[in-house]
Amino acid sequence: MKITGETKVIGIFGYPISHTLSPLIQNAALEALGLNYIYIPFEVKPNNLESAVKGMQALGLAGVNVTVPYKEAVIPFLDEIDIDAELIGAVNTIVNKNGRLKGYNTDSPGYIRSLHEDAGFAPKGKTILVIGAGGAARGIIAGLFLNGASEIIIANRTIEKAEEIRLNYAERCRSKHIQIKTASLSYLKDPQILSSVDLIVNTTSMGLEGVAPDVDFASTSPHVLISDIAYKPPVTQFLKKAQGAGRKTLGGLGMLVYQGAISLEIWTGQKAPVEVMMNSLRAFLNE
Repeated sequence: MKITGETKVIGIFGYPISHTLSPLIQNAALEALGLNYIYIPFEVKPNNLESAVKGMQALGLAGVNVTVPYKEAVIPFLDEIDIDAELIGAVNTIVNKNGRLKGYNTDSPGYIRSLHEDAGFAPKGKTILVIGAGGAARGIIAGLFLNGASEIIIANRTIEKAEEIRLNYAERCRSKHIQIKTASLSYLKDPQILSSVDLIVNTTSMGLEGVAPDVDFASTSPHVLISDIAYKPPVTQFLKKAQGAGRKTLGGLGMLVYQGAISLEIWTGQKAPVEVMMNSLRAFLNE
């Protein structure tokens, strides 16, 4: 990749950031498209988030992704957010257009595409248990809601955060005949709940830390799909435990690629080379 005086800079804000594989797939896509861009990781400490966002304007960055723990915290520093991101209450993509910063959420369509294409799973009419209530959870819940899930249960350590999401959908749920409930993490061992669930998705950062939510997989339906949005390692402890119980699993690589592809299209206006992005990721992980 040749850097010139006209090279546009995009990247990713997060803390920590050393685990991210986004630069790998995005730079492979940019090279394949022949675009004069470079994608860089930026480790932004919590007390520097506002300064980092303002720095996008000062330095002329074309755009960034936003990862944990900033998908919600970044919103007050933006000039505008997309209508879907407003519904979700979280942003994972920012575009700098003539000095104005607009936020989007590509987690939602990225995850739904991974469900369909990588697991053959359609949310319509299904009961789904979501573990976590952070920015990633908000995006995934929105996607499940918009794609017709019949019941969504949000299990979180802090019930208040889960309740905040539920209340955001209260009016819409009545018109669509969809139920959203909240539960404590103790429900991850409740056989009555677990046996009725079609999909369990871990949206917490535990997978990145080598820790797994304590789910009693033996109490789940044999046909349940177990999903973890963490992608490094490709098979997290959560998924290993599920596989040990004979359950079908879905890792986070597909979501990473699909949401990244949508972000790239927002920044550049070019159709993302999804296959190139996926192949670069697989080649790296097989090394």
